[in-house]
This record gives sequence, C-alpha cells and structure tokens, in this order.
Amino acid sequence: MDNYANKNLQRVSFKDQDLSNVSFEGSDLRGADFTGSNLTGADLSRVRTGIPPANKVLVFISALIISLFSGYIAMLAGRTIQGMLASGDAYIRTAGIASIVLIILFIVYSYWKGVGTAIRNLILPASFIALLVGLLAYLTGAGTGMGSVYLVLAYILVAVMFMVGTVARAAAGTLSSNILFIVVALGGGMFGKSVGGGIGTVIMALSCALISKRALAGTPGFEALRRLTTRITSRLGTSFRDSKLVNVNFSNSTIHNTDFSGADVSTVNWGDSKKVNCIIK
Repeated sequence: MDNYANKNLQRVSFKDQDLSNVSFEGSDLRGADFTGSNLTGADLSRVRTGIPPANKVLVFISALIISLFSGYIAMLAGRTIQGMLASGDAYIRTAGIASIVLIILFIVYSYWKGVGTAIRNLILPASFIALLVGLLAYLTGAGTGMGSVYLVLAYILVAVMFMVGTVARAAAGTLSSNILFIVVALGGGMFGKSVGGGIGTVIMALSCALISKRALAGTPGFEALRRLTTRITSRLGTSFRDSKLVNVNFSNSTIHNTDFSGADVSTVNWGDSKKVNCIIK
C-alpha cells in the first residue's frame, strides 16, 4: 500500500484515485488535488493544506498591480477634485466638496456596514448621478465630463481594492497577511501620491487594510466579501471536491483555503484541526 506520510506533496494531483486507508500523516498538501478521489479511512492527521507559496506570489503580484492602478486613478480623481475646489464657479466648488464627502462616507460606510452594502446604497446611486452630471456638462459645453468619469472610476477601484486586499490577506495567512497588504496598500497609495496625488491616496489605501481585516474577522455585513474571498482562495488551495471522505482522520491538521464542496464530511474526524477560509457544504 502506498504511504505518503511526512512528504512534500505540494501541487501533486491525486485526482480520481483510490486512496482508501492511505496515510498522509504530517505531509504538506498545499495545492494538492484530491478531486473525485476515494479517501475512505485515510489518515490525514497533522497535514497542512492551503495555497502553495507560488500561488501566494501570484496573488501578491495581482494585488499590487491593481493597487498601483487604483492609486493612479485616485490621483486623477484627486486632481479633478482639487480643480473643482479651485474653480471660480460656486456650483463646481460645491460639487468638489460633495465628492470629498461622498468618498469619506463610502470608506466609513464600508468599514461600518460592509463593502456590498456601501456599493448598493451609496456608490451605485452616486456613480449614476456623477455620470449624468458629466454627460450634461459635455452636452452643454460646460466641461469635458472626464472629471465625473475619474470620480466613478475612483469609487469602483476603491471597492476593488477592498476585495483584492481581503483575498490577499486570506491567501497570505495570519502575520504575513498584515505585512503583505500594508505593502500593497502603501504601494498603491504612494504611487498615486508620487505621480501627483495627495495624502488622500495614502489614506484611501490604508483604509482598505482596515476594511479587509474586518471582513476576515467575521464582522456582520461582510458576508458577500467573505464568500467571494473563500471561493477564490479555496480554488487556489487544496481541493477535495466530490471526494469520498468516509472516516477520514484530519486531527491536529492546519486546514486553510481548502475546497470540500460536494464531499460528504459527516463522518470526518476533525479532532483539533484548524479550518480557515474553507468551503464545506
């Protein structure tokens, strides 16, 4: 009988294999694929599942790229608002002040009630109004309408940064996630500042770090963001989709970012294992 105990099995495929009563005790199963396999009676005690380091790097790079782009858009939006505030037209100055208030409300509302709620109740209506105002300005010759476009892009990309930041945190793990996302957030914020933005771009980026932390902490109102994060990170991690897990022993294991969808886990012995960001249904 095959014995896979105490081995590095990262990203190894065991798809549709008969692994009944096989021992994986103490092995590193990050990124391994057990989709459709028969693990009846298998020993998976003290194993480690989740996202392998190579995939974590990809998540980090993707998060950093989006953060840099978001910082750039935040800079453009900041310049637009600065121009509105410096305008000689009282209506344009008022619109600039309203834009600042709206961005602050979005960050506070997202932190308090969740990103999804903030998008539905605040960003979607505000974006529609901004685009309508921009269109009217373009049609009447009062402006190019690009200011409104930049503002809408800023709203959208801040929301995207919240999502990407939460995924990055979940993928990286506990301590390293804080370091990783601070790097990502500050990278985007400082990039926006370096190309002409102000301190607001940095504040916006750091707020993403705080909101992603609340989302992963199980705070009410962040359910949709957590579900999205779990689904993405689980797909990058270890898969037990549609596998047979009758009387499998997972005691004392570290089970992170693992997909158990379609698998019957009713007779699994979880013991003292720790499950984080897993799909179990």
